[in-house]
Amino acid sequence: MISSPKKAVSVLMPLELYEQIKEQAEQTNRTVPGCIRQVLKRYLWHVENAPEALTDEWSIV
Repeated sequence: MISSPKKAVSVLMPLELYEQIKEQAEQTNRTVPGCIRQVLKRYLWHVENAPEALTDEWSIV
């Protein structure tokens, strides 16, 4: 498998949010960074393919 270029980022979040993500990661057998990647990938998929499904609370503009 050919690996694509990667970029490391740092995200500061409230402890409560981190704990929620950590719990989801454990339930899906992912790491916390892996869980965050999945959330971002799915959000961006919806932005590109089904923007009508996103409500105002999803707007980050």
